[in-house]
Amino acid sequence: MAGVLLVGSLAACGGGSSSASSPNYSTGSGSSDTSAEVTTSSPSPTTMSSAAYAQSLTAIGTELAPDFQAVANSHSTDDVKSALTKLSADAQTLSDGLPSNPPDPLSPSTTQLAQALRDFSTSANTTASDVGSAVCTSASALAEFTRSAGATSLRGVATSLNSVDPTLGKDLAGFLPAPIADQNRQLGNGQVLRHSSGPGSLTVKNSGTDAIVTLTKVGTKTPVASVYVRANADTTLSDIPGSTFDIYVSSGSDWDSASQKFSRQCSYQKTDSTWDFSDSDWTLTLTQQINGNLSVSTLNPGDAPNP
Repeated sequence: MAGVLLVGSLAACGGGSSSASSPNYSTGSGSSDTSAEVTTSSPSPTTMSSAAYAQSLTAIGTELAPDFQAVANSHSTDDVKSALTKLSADAQTLSDGLPSNPPDPLSPSTTQLAQALRDFSTSANTTASDVGSAVCTSASALAEFTRSAGATSLRGVATSLNSVDPTLGKDLAGFLPAPIADQNRQLGNGQVLRHSSGPGSLTVKNSGTDAIVTLTKVGTKTPVASVYVRANADTTLSDIPGSTFDIYVSSGSDWDSASQKFSRQCSYQKTDSTWDFSDSDWTLTLTQQINGNLSVSTLNPGDAPNP
């Protein structure tokens, strides 16, 4: 009863019955207080201006162009792989960093661009993995990459952007040429690349792909004589000095005279035995045979001599 009387006296002090029915708001602390929760929300990001968006596309082309040119300028298979690997990494980074607030008309193209850059990155990695076997020179690696799904995707997005603003696609993919077709260059069967002088001869029977057969001083990569043998053809290399030599065989498709290599499907081998031409002529059959009388070792591209 004491508690009820106390509440009644407090209400009476308010000056009338109307005050007793009024709600009581409190800003103090305590379990019986009522408080109002205030919430805030972040404003939506401002849509990027067309000029700023164009600059972001220019930045993509500016970063990828030197990487692409580095592939073309590479002189060794290791350099080609490194250039393609960097191209792949940079394309992925650019995909992850695309603007999240492009101009409304370009939002679909930006989504396509993100996927195209990821495809571009994957294709660069795929070509890098082909270097040294399926593609063997910077030119053949570049040609393969220009025909890849990633290059096709990036050209497609550039075309889509061109339909909105002709300057955008040019800035994005201006460094990327049209697809480059493979070449199929050959020398004549039996064409001698390095002449020598001596009494010996080597007959080569080739049932595989085009090949270069090179004789070197034993234990070195110093070439003494070499000859081109087309697929499914025979030839005889004459005028071999009367001495003992190592024999290397390079085979593949599309002979690039400038780089002195086959540009595609290349392989490099060295016979495990030496060849003495001091009193014998020899026949070399370039066909894998079970229980054959000649063993060979497979080489990395850098371990083979120039013909």
